[in-house]
Order: sequence, then C-alpha cells, then structure tokens
Amino acid sequence: MNKIQQQKDKLRAQIKSIKGQHSLEDLALRSQEVLSVLEITGFFQDAKKIFIYNSLADEVQTIDFIHKWKDEKEFFLPVIKGDNIVFRKYIPNGELKQSSFGIQEPIGDDFTDYNKIDLIIVPGVAFDRKKNRLGRGKGYYDRFLKNLKMPKAGICFEFQLLDQLPVDQYDIPMDYIVSENDLIW
Repeated sequence: MNKIQQQKDKLRAQIKSIKGQHSLEDLALRSQEVLSVLEITGFFQDAKKIFIYNSLADEVQTIDFIHKWKDEKEFFLPVIKGDNIVFRKYIPNGELKQSSFGIQEPIGDDFTDYNKIDLIIVPGVAFDRKKNRLGRGKGYYDRFLKNLKMPKAGICFEFQLLDQLPVDQYDIPMDYIVSENDLIW
C-alpha cells in the first residue's frame, strides 16, 4: 500500500470516528442545513435534470430533499453494477430494491444521455477547500465522473470539509463543495 493510500485510509477512519460522535438526529438536522445552502445556489436552481445519491445513514440525507423538489426537477439515482455505477430515473413512490451496500436503488433502464444532465450531486467521506474529494475507497464515482462534463457538487457536513486531502491521479475534483457553513466554487 502506498503512502497516499495509507493517508486516505487514516482519514476515512478519523471521519468515521467523528461521525460516530453525532446522533442520527443531529446528522439529519445538519443535512437540512447543508441542503438549504445547496438549494439557494444558482447551479442548483438552474438544474432541471440531476444525478443525486440516495444516502446511507451517515451521509447528508437526500431523500426528503428529493421529495421536496420532485415536482420541479427530475432526479436520477446511482445503481452499482459490477465495478461501476449507472444512474436510473427516480420515480416518487416507485419501486426500489436494496443493494448489497444497503442503499435503495431504482429499478428500470439505465440513463445514458449524460448531455441532458445539468448537475451531479456527489457524496464523499471528506472534501477539501481545493475541491478534492475522498470517497469510500472503491473508486465508483471517480471512474464514473472522469468523462463527464456537467457540474459536480460535493455535499458534506462541516466536519468533513478539510483544508487539504491526499490525492492521486485517479481522484476527480468537484466544481463546488457545499456544507452547512461553506460554499466553495
């Protein structure tokens, strides 16, 4: 294991420990704050078709946000397929199936017309003020994002926003980072 990978793994463990100090209720309140910052941005307001994630319990909670905006915007959620992610249209009250990661994923056809997507909202373990992202370590998002042109917005809790992250050539930076108290562009 190289030095950068060791640094990343250490940071993942540190952030996990910090998250563990917060109750799910606290993370839900913090999620509302993060998303209230996101929704007033021009890049969100202008977006009509959005790739977004269906959150795990320890991530910025997105499902209520998706429901809030479902009449004005079209959302697509990721589905794990082998070593990659694909996106499928989210249909409110539509059928979802639980993935091996415990994430509720939409059923249906893969969406592939990426030129029609206005924004992708990306989760992360941590972000930095240079708009770098640290994921969970499987590389799903980095592989997916490397050829995409639409704006990429990372959303996180304030304690996940660091001054600097270790990065390597595979890491894809964001265009925006949004937390409870910060908007970086």
